[in-house]
Amino acid sequence: MKAHIVSLGCPKNLTDTESIMAKLVQEGYSFTDKPAKADLILVNTCAFIQSATKESIDTIKRLAKYKKQLVVACCLPQRYKNELPKLLPQVDAFIGTPTKFSKKAIKATSPWLAYVKIAEGCNNCCSYCTIPSIRGSLKIRPIKDVLNEVKLVAKTGVKEIIFVAQDTAAYPNFPALLQKTARIKGVRWIRILYAYPTHITDRLLDVMAREKKIVKYIDLPIQHCNDKILKLMNRRYTRQDLKILISKVRRRKIALRTSLIVGFPGEGECEFQELSDFIKEVKFDRLGIFTYSREEGTPASKMKGQQGSGKRFHKLMRVQARISKGLNKKLIGKTLAAIIEREVRGGFIGRTYMDAPDIDGSVFVRSSRILTPGELVKVRVTGAKTYDLVGCLA
Repeated sequence: MKAHIVSLGCPKNLTDTESIMAKLVQEGYSFTDKPAKADLILVNTCAFIQSATKESIDTIKRLAKYKKQLVVACCLPQRYKNELPKLLPQVDAFIGTPTKFSKKAIKATSPWLAYVKIAEGCNNCCSYCTIPSIRGSLKIRPIKDVLNEVKLVAKTGVKEIIFVAQDTAAYPNFPALLQKTARIKGVRWIRILYAYPTHITDRLLDVMAREKKIVKYIDLPIQHCNDKILKLMNRRYTRQDLKILISKVRRRKIALRTSLIVGFPGEGECEFQELSDFIKEVKFDRLGIFTYSREEGTPASKMKGQQGSGKRFHKLMRVQARISKGLNKKLIGKTLAAIIEREVRGGFIGRTYMDAPDIDGSVFVRSSRILTPGELVKVRVTGAKTYDLVGCLA
């Protein structure tokens, strides 16, 4: 029997896909990238904002045309379990989000990296967010299970471990988990995504700065900087708190990625300008911007001042583009650690330690020798683009 798997959404969702794939293997399935040749088509969906919901539904309808057994899993059926049977009658089965952590998973990533989920759900309850209603409250994965998974994938050749959760920094004694992971043979890079600002401790930053295997990079979604908007978002910090935290991160020479929401209810020109000025002041190494999505059932959906935010999105992206180009130019002449991902005409494409897969930039590497995907190398930067770098093997 053959199964065709489509995984939508973020890396956290991808770890659920890997768990589902493991169960299918136990049931005798192998996998095919051609839906026409599959006996079973499974779509692991995302539905935390409207655009993701639309993508999930469009994907399901497209795959339904193959007339195979069709299963839809995770966020979409969890959020819309009552509506979906009527909306998508061509689906044979709907499966909600996992109720427990999987102890055995097949990797669906490149051979040299693995996303490892350390927790599920979230207790932060941001006013715009559907995650608590979809994924529930925070549930911690036992440290022994986490370390066992890391050991398992490291034995298969994985070099980069990327810890994910709705809030990785909420993991109890997260610094200890990082230190124990760093002792595992074969692990070369450890990366942290999705860390809520108020859960970042001095000890965590000290461990990141001290431990050689932990890449000097942290994903710290702040969403906004204006105190009024932060309060409306139910984010439990202020602009001043952010400035203090960012100063601590920068003092330890850790590259900083963040994400922002523009167009949140109540964000007038004054609040937007403050956010723009904050970006110019901080100069984030990496930055993602989302337009506010009004989501049914969230407190923010009932707030006054709902508005379009497309123009503001593009304004901030232009600001960040100038910042990113300037920061990249300052890297010319420096030597950076990078991991090679693929060969292209004239050289190779890799990622520096400052770049997470899929969401950040890349570095084009010229080399007189053949480089292997997954190989860790030193790259001397010789050129800079807006978001990407050019270099040669050091």
